[in-house]
Formats: sequence, C-alpha cells, structure tokens
Amino acid sequence: MLQENSIKLSLSYAIASRVKDYFMMMKFTLTFMVVFACVVAYLLVPGVEFNLIKVLLLFAGGILVSGSANIINQILERETDKLMARTAVRPLPGGRVSVTEAWLLCVLTGVAGVAILGFSFNWLAAGLSFFSLLLYGFVYTPWKKWNSLAVLVGAVPGLYRC
Repeated sequence: MLQENSIKLSLSYAIASRVKDYFMMMKFTLTFMVVFACVVAYLLVPGVEFNLIKVLLLFAGGILVSGSANIINQILERETDKLMARTAVRPLPGGRVSVTEAWLLCVLTGVAGVAILGFSFNWLAAGLSFFSLLLYGFVYTPWKKWNSLAVLVGAVPGLYRC
C-alpha cells in the first residue's frame, strides 16, 4: 500500500513537473499578458458583443500560437541560454525536455492555435497569427543576435499574435 502511494505521488510529481516545463517554454505569463491585450482590443471593436465562449476561444488560440512562437525561440537559443544564469534553468538548456519533444509541443500548439482561430473566427486572423509565429520564431529570433533592427521585425508579430 505504501509503495503504491509512493508510485502515485512520483507519477503526479513527474506530470506536474513536465507541465511546469511546458508552461516555462511557452513563457505562459508573458503570453497571457499579450493575449489579454488582444482580447481587450477584440472586445473594444464596435459591434462585437461579449460572448464568453468566443473570449475563451480567443484566449486559447492566442495562447497556443504565441506559446508556439516562444518555444521556437527557446529551441533556437538553447545553446546561448546555457551560458546565462537567468536562462540556464529553462527546460531545454537544463536538459529536462529534449529538442524533439520541444518541436513536437511547438507544432501541436501552433497547429491547434491556428485551427481554433480559423474555425472560431476567420482564416485571415488565423493566417496572420501563423505569419507572426513564423516571423517571430524564424526571423526575429536569429536576427536579434546580428542586428538591432530585429526589434522592428519583432514588433510586427506583436501586432498579429492573436
């Protein structure tokens, strides 16, 4: 009996630890703030009535797309993240999550977020969100090491994240 409880606690701890690592890779707090601003902007559009389901879908889609972009950022910067005390504790440089697992999470969250936005709102919004994911992940992230103009490129995804 004691051994069973110990195994259950170990499994619960492992699952909670993995979920925490996923949230860290998605930079959940930052992502939530970005998406919150998008939801407020959506609700301020004239003619848009408050619909709790739509708001929750916008939150979900936006968090998944933005989280996916942040995972790409962390995958591409994992080697330099190892060198800084602030970022060395992240899941990838810390060795708690493999690169393959991170890419899988990135694709799943990105596809799910774009699909939610496309089916729940419109495909233009979904396409702009996907474009911002690609721009942030594959243009801004590598470019910021070479040129300060990357900040301008990084501002564009901020406009279209959700």
